[in-house]
Amino acid sequence: MRALKSTNVDLISTETNETLKPPIQNIQPSISRSTSRTPSESRVPPPVHPSIHYGSESPVTPPGYAATTKPTESITYIFEPRPAENAMLLRPAETGGREARHPYHISVTLNCFTPSSHITSIRKYERQGELVGDFEIAAKESKNVSTVYLRGYENPIEEVLVPRLFRNQWTWKPTETHFVLYWDDSAGGNSIACFKSKDKTNTNLLAKFIPRSHMRKPGREIEYTKFEVTPAGHEVFDDILISALIIERLRTNA
Repeated sequence: MRALKSTNVDLISTETNETLKPPIQNIQPSISRSTSRTPSESRVPPPVHPSIHYGSESPVTPPGYAATTKPTESITYIFEPRPAENAMLLRPAETGGREARHPYHISVTLNCFTPSSHITSIRKYERQGELVGDFEIAAKESKNVSTVYLRGYENPIEEVLVPRLFRNQWTWKPTETHFVLYWDDSAGGNSIACFKSKDKTNTNLLAKFIPRSHMRKPGREIEYTKFEVTPAGHEVFDDILISALIIERLRTNA
Protein backbone atom coordinates (compact mmCIF):
# COMPACT_ATOMS: atom_id res chain seq x y z
CA MET A 1 0.00 0.00 0.00
CA ARG A 2 2.84 2.34 0.82
CA ALA A 3 4.49 1.51 -2.51
CA LEU A 4 1.28 2.41 -4.35
CA LYS A 5 1.07 5.73 -2.58
CA SER A 6 4.68 6.48 -3.43
CA THR A 7 4.01 5.72 -7.07
CA ASN A 8 0.99 8.02 -7.12
CA VAL A 9 3.03 10.79 -5.54
CA ASP A 10 5.74 10.38 -8.19
CA LEU A 11 3.14 10.55 -10.95
CA ILE A 12 1.61 13.69 -9.50
CA SER A 13 5.07 15.23 -9.11
CA THR A 14 5.94 14.41 -12.72
CA GLU A 15 2.68 15.86 -14.00
CA THR A 16 3.20 18.96 -11.90
CA ASN A 17 6.71 19.43 -13.23
CA GLU A 18 5.55 19.02 -16.85
CA THR A 19 2.88 21.64 -16.39
CA LEU A 20 5.47 24.01 -14.97
CA LYS A 21 7.63 23.73 -18.09
CA PRO A 22 6.93 26.52 -20.60
CA PRO A 23 5.59 25.42 -24.00
CA ILE A 24 8.23 24.92 -26.68
CA GLN A 25 6.58 27.41 -28.99
CA ASN A 26 7.00 30.10 -26.34
CA ILE A 27 10.77 29.50 -26.18
CA GLN A 28 11.49 29.45 -29.90
CA PRO A 29 10.87 33.16 -30.64
CA SER A 30 13.33 34.24 -27.97
CA ILE A 31 16.01 31.98 -29.48
CA SER A 32 15.28 33.34 -32.92
CA ARG A 33 15.52 36.90 -31.70
CA SER A 34 18.85 36.29 -29.98
CA THR A 35 20.50 34.74 -33.06
CA SER A 36 18.99 36.83 -35.84
CA ARG A 37 20.99 39.62 -37.46
CA THR A 38 19.93 42.78 -39.09
CA PRO A 39 20.56 43.13 -42.85
CA SER A 40 23.28 45.69 -42.20
CA GLU A 41 25.15 43.27 -39.89
CA SER A 42 25.09 40.31 -42.31
CA ARG A 43 25.89 42.19 -45.50
CA VAL A 44 29.45 41.77 -46.75
CA PRO A 45 31.07 45.21 -47.17
CA PRO A 46 31.99 46.23 -50.73
CA PRO A 47 35.66 46.24 -51.83
CA VAL A 48 37.66 49.38 -51.26
CA HIS A 49 38.78 51.32 -54.30
CA PRO A 50 42.57 51.33 -54.72
CA SER A 51 44.41 54.61 -54.29
CA ILE A 52 44.44 55.52 -57.95
CA HIS A 53 42.22 58.02 -59.73
CA TYR A 54 41.04 57.92 -63.31
CA GLY A 55 39.69 61.45 -63.52
CA SER A 56 37.14 60.49 -60.86
CA GLU A 57 37.01 59.83 -57.13
CA SER A 58 34.22 57.28 -57.46
CA PRO A 59 34.38 54.39 -54.92
CA VAL A 60 33.35 51.91 -57.61
CA THR A 61 35.96 49.18 -57.98
CA PRO A 62 36.07 46.56 -60.71
CA PRO A 63 35.74 43.25 -58.82
CA GLY A 64 39.01 41.41 -58.30
CA TYR A 65 41.22 44.51 -58.12
CA ALA A 66 41.00 45.21 -54.37
CA ALA A 67 43.60 42.54 -53.53
CA THR A 68 45.83 43.21 -56.53
CA THR A 69 49.56 43.04 -55.89
CA LYS A 70 51.19 46.32 -56.82
CA PRO A 71 54.90 46.18 -57.69
CA THR A 72 57.22 49.07 -56.93
CA GLU A 73 58.60 49.26 -60.48
CA SER A 74 57.32 48.75 -64.01
CA ILE A 75 57.31 45.16 -65.26
CA THR A 76 57.65 43.95 -68.84
CA TYR A 77 55.47 41.07 -70.01
CA ILE A 78 55.80 39.19 -73.30
CA PHE A 79 53.21 37.55 -75.55
CA GLU A 80 54.61 34.08 -76.16
CA PRO A 81 52.91 32.19 -79.04
CA ARG A 82 51.40 28.74 -78.49
CA PRO A 83 50.85 27.65 -82.12
CA ALA A 84 49.48 24.19 -81.27
CA GLU A 85 46.69 25.80 -79.25
CA ASN A 86 46.01 28.74 -81.58
CA ALA A 87 46.83 30.84 -78.54
CA MET A 88 49.52 32.82 -76.75
CA LEU A 89 50.60 33.21 -73.16
CA LEU A 90 51.16 36.61 -71.60
CA ARG A 91 53.86 36.08 -69.01
CA PRO A 92 56.43 38.20 -67.18
CA ALA A 93 59.87 38.52 -68.70
CA GLU A 94 62.71 38.91 -66.22
CA THR A 95 61.19 40.33 -63.02
CA GLY A 96 64.28 40.54 -60.81
CA GLY A 97 62.28 39.23 -57.87
CA ARG A 98 59.53 41.83 -58.25
CA GLU A 99 55.90 40.85 -57.79
CA ALA A 100 54.24 40.34 -61.18
CA ARG A 101 50.80 39.35 -62.36
CA HIS A 102 49.98 35.70 -63.02
CA PRO A 103 50.16 34.49 -66.65
CA TYR A 104 47.19 35.04 -68.95
CA HIS A 105 46.15 32.49 -71.57
CA ILE A 106 44.82 34.23 -74.70
CA SER A 107 43.14 32.08 -77.34
CA VAL A 108 41.18 32.63 -80.55
CA THR A 109 38.25 30.45 -81.68
CA LEU A 110 35.64 30.65 -84.40
CA ASN A 111 32.05 31.72 -83.88
CA CYS A 112 30.29 28.47 -84.79
CA PHE A 113 27.30 30.32 -86.26
CA THR A 114 29.48 32.80 -88.17
CA PRO A 115 32.82 31.10 -88.92
CA SER A 116 34.19 34.28 -90.49
CA SER A 117 34.01 35.91 -87.05
CA HIS A 118 36.60 35.18 -84.35
CA ILE A 119 36.31 35.25 -80.56
CA THR A 120 39.33 36.12 -78.41
CA SER A 121 39.17 34.73 -74.85
CA ILE A 122 41.43 35.77 -71.98
CA ARG A 123 41.82 33.37 -69.06
CA LYS A 124 43.99 33.26 -65.96
CA TYR A 125 47.00 30.92 -65.98
CA GLU A 126 45.97 28.35 -68.61
CA ARG A 127 43.45 27.29 -71.24
CA GLN A 128 41.04 25.93 -68.63
CA GLY A 129 41.63 28.80 -66.20
CA GLU A 130 39.12 31.32 -64.91
CA LEU A 131 37.65 33.46 -67.67
CA VAL A 132 38.68 37.11 -67.40
CA GLY A 133 36.78 38.26 -70.49
CA ASP A 134 36.36 37.87 -74.21
CA PHE A 135 35.57 39.92 -77.27
CA GLU A 136 34.39 39.37 -80.82
CA ILE A 137 34.98 41.67 -83.77
CA ALA A 138 32.14 41.11 -86.20
CA ALA A 139 33.03 40.58 -89.84
CA LYS A 140 32.45 43.47 -92.21
CA GLU A 141 28.99 43.58 -93.76
CA SER A 142 27.82 41.28 -90.97
CA LYS A 143 24.62 41.82 -89.02
CA ASN A 144 26.41 40.74 -85.87
CA VAL A 145 27.52 43.34 -83.34
CA SER A 146 31.12 43.50 -82.12
CA THR A 147 30.99 42.82 -78.39
CA VAL A 148 33.21 42.71 -75.32
CA TYR A 149 32.52 40.68 -72.16
CA LEU A 150 34.18 41.63 -68.87
CA ARG A 151 33.18 41.25 -65.18
CA GLY A 152 29.91 39.58 -66.10
CA TYR A 153 28.76 42.36 -68.48
CA GLU A 154 28.60 42.08 -72.25
CA ASN A 155 28.40 45.32 -74.22
CA PRO A 156 28.83 46.52 -77.79
CA ILE A 157 32.49 47.47 -78.23
CA GLU A 158 31.51 50.84 -79.67
CA GLU A 159 29.93 51.75 -76.30
CA VAL A 160 33.06 50.86 -74.30
CA LEU A 161 35.95 51.71 -76.62
CA VAL A 162 35.48 55.07 -78.32
CA PRO A 163 37.93 56.33 -81.00
CA ARG A 164 38.93 60.01 -80.87
CA LEU A 165 40.37 62.54 -83.30
CA PHE A 166 41.92 60.76 -86.32
CA ARG A 167 41.39 57.31 -84.83
CA ASN A 168 44.83 57.22 -83.29
CA GLN A 169 43.40 57.80 -79.82
CA TRP A 170 40.81 55.81 -77.88
CA THR A 171 39.01 56.04 -74.56
CA TRP A 172 38.07 52.91 -72.65
CA LYS A 173 34.98 53.49 -70.49
CA PRO A 174 33.51 50.33 -68.92
CA THR A 175 29.78 50.73 -68.40
CA GLU A 176 29.77 49.34 -64.85
CA THR A 177 32.58 51.59 -63.52
CA HIS A 178 33.44 55.28 -63.51
CA PHE A 179 37.12 55.23 -64.46
CA VAL A 180 38.46 55.93 -67.95
CA LEU A 181 41.61 54.77 -69.73
CA TYR A 182 43.16 56.88 -72.49
CA TRP A 183 45.03 55.12 -75.30
CA ASP A 184 47.30 56.91 -77.76
CA ASP A 185 49.49 55.72 -80.64
CA SER A 186 51.09 59.04 -81.53
CA ALA A 187 54.42 58.07 -79.92
CA GLY A 188 55.49 56.28 -83.10
CA GLY A 189 57.16 52.93 -83.55
CA ASN A 190 53.75 51.26 -83.95
CA SER A 191 53.38 51.13 -80.16
CA ILE A 192 50.41 52.42 -78.18
CA ALA A 193 50.41 53.89 -74.69
CA CYS A 194 47.74 53.92 -71.99
CA PHE A 195 47.26 56.82 -69.55
CA LYS A 196 45.00 57.45 -66.58
CA SER A 197 44.05 60.95 -67.73
CA LYS A 198 43.97 63.12 -70.83
CA ASP A 199 47.25 64.64 -69.67
CA LYS A 200 49.65 62.21 -71.37
CA THR A 201 52.72 62.51 -69.16
CA ASN A 202 55.03 59.88 -67.70
CA THR A 203 53.38 60.45 -64.33
CA ASN A 204 50.03 59.37 -65.76
CA LEU A 205 51.42 56.49 -67.82
CA LEU A 206 49.86 53.09 -67.05
CA ALA A 207 51.14 50.80 -69.80
CA LYS A 208 52.69 50.42 -73.24
CA PHE A 209 51.88 47.84 -75.89
CA ILE A 210 54.95 47.33 -78.11
CA PRO A 211 54.66 45.06 -81.19
CA ARG A 212 57.79 43.27 -82.41
CA SER A 213 59.89 45.42 -84.71
CA HIS A 214 61.79 43.00 -86.97
CA MET A 215 61.33 39.80 -88.94
CA ARG A 216 62.73 36.43 -87.90
CA LYS A 217 65.90 35.10 -89.45
CA PRO A 218 68.68 32.62 -88.57
CA GLY A 219 71.01 33.80 -85.84
CA ARG A 220 68.62 36.50 -84.63
CA GLU A 221 67.09 36.22 -81.19
CA ILE A 222 63.33 35.76 -81.20
CA GLU A 223 61.53 39.00 -80.49
CA TYR A 224 58.16 38.98 -78.77
CA THR A 225 55.47 41.62 -78.61
CA LYS A 226 55.90 43.34 -75.25
CA PHE A 227 53.53 44.74 -72.68
CA GLU A 228 55.10 47.18 -70.22
CA VAL A 229 52.95 47.92 -67.17
CA THR A 230 53.68 50.52 -64.48
CA PRO A 231 52.90 49.95 -60.79
CA ALA A 232 49.70 52.00 -61.11
CA GLY A 233 48.73 50.04 -64.21
CA HIS A 234 48.73 46.78 -62.25
CA GLU A 235 45.70 48.00 -60.33
CA VAL A 236 43.54 47.80 -63.47
CA PHE A 237 45.55 45.18 -65.34
CA ASP A 238 42.60 43.29 -66.85
CA ASP A 239 41.05 46.42 -68.36
CA ILE A 240 44.36 47.55 -69.84
CA LEU A 241 45.06 44.11 -71.32
CA ILE A 242 41.68 43.51 -72.94
CA SER A 243 41.42 47.06 -74.31
CA ALA A 244 44.94 46.78 -75.79
CA LEU A 245 44.04 43.51 -77.51
CA ILE A 246 40.88 45.03 -79.00
CA ILE A 247 42.72 48.11 -80.26
CA GLU A 248 45.44 45.98 -81.83
CA ARG A 249 42.82 43.85 -83.56
CA LEU A 250 41.12 46.97 -84.91
CA ARG A 251 44.42 48.50 -86.03
CA THR A 252 45.57 45.41 -87.88
CA ASN A 253 42.23 44.00 -89.07
CA ALA A 254 41.84 44.02 -92.83
